[in-house]
Amino acid sequence: MPDSAPTSSPSTDSGLIFQLGIFATYVVAAMLCGISVIYEFKHIDDAMNSLALERGRVLFRLIELTRDWNTLHGPFYAPINERNQPNPYLDHPKRDVTTTDGVALTMINPAYMTRQIAELAENADGVRLHITSLRPVRPSNKADAWETESLKMLEDGQLKDRLSLVESGATSAHRYIAPLYIKQPCLVCHGSQGYKIGDIRGGISVTMAAEGALRVRDEQRRRTLLFYCGAALTIAGLLHFVVARTRRHLDNLQRLANQQEILINERTEELSVANTQLRSEIEERKQRENELKISAAVMENAAEGIMVTDGDNRIIRVNPAFTAITGYRPAEVLGKKPDILGSQRHEAGFFKQLWADLEQHGRWSGDIWNRRKDGAAFLCSLAISTISERESGVGRYVATFTDITQRKEAEEQLRHRASSDPLTDLPNRAMFFDRLQQALLQARRYEHPFALLYVDLDHFKEVNDSLGHAAGDQLLIETARRLLDAVRESDTVARLGGDEFAIILEQLSSAQEIEEIARRIVTDLALPFKLKAGVAHVSGSIGIAIYPTGGDDTDTLTHNADRALYQAKAKGRNTYHFHTLPSA
Repeated sequence: MPDSAPTSSPSTDSGLIFQLGIFATYVVAAMLCGISVIYEFKHIDDAMNSLALERGRVLFRLIELTRDWNTLHGPFYAPINERNQPNPYLDHPKRDVTTTDGVALTMINPAYMTRQIAELAENADGVRLHITSLRPVRPSNKADAWETESLKMLEDGQLKDRLSLVESGATSAHRYIAPLYIKQPCLVCHGSQGYKIGDIRGGISVTMAAEGALRVRDEQRRRTLLFYCGAALTIAGLLHFVVARTRRHLDNLQRLANQQEILINERTEELSVANTQLRSEIEERKQRENELKISAAVMENAAEGIMVTDGDNRIIRVNPAFTAITGYRPAEVLGKKPDILGSQRHEAGFFKQLWADLEQHGRWSGDIWNRRKDGAAFLCSLAISTISERESGVGRYVATFTDITQRKEAEEQLRHRASSDPLTDLPNRAMFFDRLQQALLQARRYEHPFALLYVDLDHFKEVNDSLGHAAGDQLLIETARRLLDAVRESDTVARLGGDEFAIILEQLSSAQEIEEIARRIVTDLALPFKLKAGVAHVSGSIGIAIYPTGGDDTDTLTHNADRALYQAKAKGRNTYHFHTLPSA
């Protein structure tokens, strides 16, 4: 007969399972790290672009206002000199005049005046401002490739303005452009070109050096990468530890089972011989003695704590693992009830249900808090089985348990880290949106409003630039404390990232309550921040959206709160703005 096919041993199988578990642990940790890094990189890029966009809009608005002022009060005459030559592109019958005292003057039209101001700004601050058009009068105003593409998009109504990061060789720059519209005074010079009020004459292109912003972005990316890689290694290490401990536990159980099997086989052989020789009461007693020895071996070698009680639920036996876990020696617990281990952490209904399950099913299992001899509480995984009188001669219960306190604490720490901001310990972006969804569900169910506040620190970048990032972190921690002090215990304060915070106000009694909290926050954030590196002064801008007038879903609410925040900043910062005014 041919030999049977070889089979893998249990130890080989468990080793393979362990290796696969470790591999899966590190794969999951790496995936979580990768996803988090990609998300944070996008947020960093969005923040950089948002700052560049705001700066471009401010510079454009200044030049646009200058152009409007020049248009309303111009044109002007200025002496002809080396720097101020007659404009060859100005078609006007009185372009050049001579005063009565013989001074030659030339006309400075608003567009040319605005262009000169833009040149002064470029020389002073390194920001290039270019007045351009698809139909320029002056050749120097001709649009380059990027400006041409942007102006066509503006005229087609695809964009209101445009920001791009342009990298050319060793230089990088943020380029911003917004349209210039034809107004009534503009028709004096451009009416002959077929323009009418409201048409796009061209635009102002703002070119801002981006090397500094890119350095900050790269540093933030590096810190983010280091943080999440460290977090991934920590999580993988903890999971590795759990898997390794589980494997050791399973190996111990396997060894114990093997020993029990060997012992059973040996005793079975002895009983087989005895059965052939003895047909009396001595045979039954021998069998019982053997069974007791097996039970004793199991009790003495089990890794779990074992406790046996009689029909009156009094302890009649414990094993060494019981003493190792609880600290009680056998003599201290025999004859007493298991409530000697009670932690007083469970309500009476918990034990009522436990006994009901035992009566109905003959067993119960679950997690329960107990207390050691030294008074320390510990969480254990407990299983209780009933032994009937027919099987044991007396009614008994057998309870096995293991201490799982450290495992539960590790799991709780991982859950907390996954849902909290590591700097301020506030709920992070993921937890914030989870709570926002819960608030929305509650509001729909009970038909009561709630408010969403977006809070952004004004001038926070100056604190980082002047006092350092450590001072910026300390300021963010203090900001979180002030926000928590300004709201109620039932409200949610979260950090979305950077200097952006969000607040959910629930259980509102009136619309005035929202304004009171908003005013309190603005006042608190305007107070000086006494940091280790010095005193910092910032302020807070708040955008407010109220359910349901400000939106009846998370996307609409967050969008409107963000728009209201932008309007608060446009009003001069250090204030709040409602997307929709609250009802009286």
